[in-house]
Amino acid sequence: MQTDEGYPDALPRGYHLHWYVLEQVLGQGGFGITYLARDTNLDQRVAIKEYLPVEVAARRNDASVRARTEEHDERYRWGLARFIREARTLARFDHPNIVRVLSVFEFNNTAYMVMRFEEGSNLGAVLEKRGTLPEAELMRIVQPILDGLELVHNAGFIHRDIKPDNIHIRADGSPVLLDFGSARQPVTHAPSMTILVAPGYAPFEQYYSSGENQGPWTDIYALGATCYRAISGAAPLDAIARSKGVLGSARDMLVPPSVVGAGRYSERLLKAVDHALEFEERKRPQNIADWRRELLPQTGVPPAEPATQKAGPTPLRQHEQTPLKPARVGIRTFVLAGVVGGVVAIAGAAVLLRVYQPEHGNEGKTQPLPPPPVDSSKTKPLEADRGEAEPPKVQKKIVAAQDEQLQLKAQIEKLQKQIDEQHQREVEAARKQEEALKQEEARKQEAAKKLAAERQQKLAQQLAEARKRQAEAEQKRLAAEREAAKQASVQTQVAAVAPVVAPPPPSPAQLLKTAESDYAAGRYADALPVFKQQAEGGDAEAQLDLGRAFAEGHGVKRDVASAAVWYRKAAFQGHPEAQLRLGQLYADGQGVPRDDFQAYVWFSAAARGGNASAKARQEETAKLLQPVEIAQAGKLVASLPLPGAAK
Repeated sequence: MQTDEGYPDALPRGYHLHWYVLEQVLGQGGFGITYLARDTNLDQRVAIKEYLPVEVAARRNDASVRARTEEHDERYRWGLARFIREARTLARFDHPNIVRVLSVFEFNNTAYMVMRFEEGSNLGAVLEKRGTLPEAELMRIVQPILDGLELVHNAGFIHRDIKPDNIHIRADGSPVLLDFGSARQPVTHAPSMTILVAPGYAPFEQYYSSGENQGPWTDIYALGATCYRAISGAAPLDAIARSKGVLGSARDMLVPPSVVGAGRYSERLLKAVDHALEFEERKRPQNIADWRRELLPQTGVPPAEPATQKAGPTPLRQHEQTPLKPARVGIRTFVLAGVVGGVVAIAGAAVLLRVYQPEHGNEGKTQPLPPPPVDSSKTKPLEADRGEAEPPKVQKKIVAAQDEQLQLKAQIEKLQKQIDEQHQREVEAARKQEEALKQEEARKQEAAKKLAAERQQKLAQQLAEARKRQAEAEQKRLAAEREAAKQASVQTQVAAVAPVVAPPPPSPAQLLKTAESDYAAGRYADALPVFKQQAEGGDAEAQLDLGRAFAEGHGVKRDVASAAVWYRKAAFQGHPEAQLRLGQLYADGQGVPRDDFQAYVWFSAAARGGNASAKARQEETAKLLQPVEIAQAGKLVASLPLPGAAK
């Protein structure tokens, strides 16, 4: 059996886990390996996740998984128990938009989680191909995922690895959230273990927190980042890179969805994604129900009026009303909103300055919003009512906010220009690469035609030489017969009177030999009827020739399955060449299901006849089998006819 390339820790293809047969590796993470397998009881495909935390455990030669050292054993056992307990919990969920956990069992000193295998297109691959998705299509994916994820959250679990690669789109367009093998309860007290995250989709708390700061808001960030990818065409900035700006002296470097998606997506959607991508976990929606209300239109709620038509300042969302100590954060939030709207709302800046600067002794309380400043040429009646104008200090901050807004707008325009230029370069590079591939393909086709013509010419020359030698041999035979006739005059006279006896018809062996010469010369129409007639009559050599014709597609449509049928007939008669070819088909999975055991049987049978190539393949395939399988194969080979017994 053979292990998938690139996954040295994986079990080999064809390995049996109870009644499951592993077919290939679907992927590997830090805590396990996921396989595509066949359930031989129900005759259906399943996905199986094996618990194998590579940091603390490794695969042994007997296929079992063991802790690397005694010090690692406690952590390995703790994780194994969690893996089993979580699989049993997730198995209770039966929702059409989350992957179904069917079973869990222990084997090889580890555990295996059996899940329903979902056919379909990976959302990550769809986005790689299309770049972005329209809002309606994005909502058809996100809304069902929200429903399934809410069920998981209500049970006390979080996914912790939501990203486009873990969302599949079925053939009917419905989404399904995959890979719940990373699901964890939000509060853990586990032994220390390396945290593995998806850059761009994991919030900051997943980098430093063992679980106490993680919850539904962690998955909401990842789902918001997935929406950002579908809106902008690129994954959001990694949380570590964002932290350098948010926690340092610079601003948050993430270009918000309300900027990258302005004019193409609804304001409601962009604001909801903005909220989900808040850097601090406490500022995000705290559960799916809260975010769903922001994301989806609510029946009976009138749409908000445009900012330019409102008489007063725009009310802040609940998480925006939490006082922040650095006043510049409030200004930056206002500036971003101003860029999106395309207007400079000076009154808004003044409002935010007062809201985000807590009064001494009033931290945690929202300050009342002052009336907006207006044009100085129209302020006299208003100033009489208000009593005094805005303080000069506030006016300076408003001007500073305007300057910062203009600078940010220029930076965004510059960034957009760089994105456009990069896109153009990528398009041009892709075009050149496509042209180069076409030229290379044309060159290969021309070389193949030339090689085929040379081979055809060589075969024609060989055929002409063979026919010439045959004619010379015939002339020698006739001359010898004439000489014998002269020496036996009496017999010649009798022969003259006697009736002429027609030469006997060619034997089947002669007919087959002539047909093989015709096939080698490219006269397939003459050769194939002879092959078929004698093959159906049980001639092993003809069966091998007919199988080769189907395998090569000469004179008939190429059909490897038919080739396997004729190879098998000749192989069961003890023909070594047919046994070798049949073993190769089983080893490569061509025309027959891939089966290392069957390949080993036929390589062994051919090797018994002295075939050196078969002997090498026999030794190579033996490395993929268990000793009991090799012993069983030996019994099967012993029951076959010996080489040379073929008809």
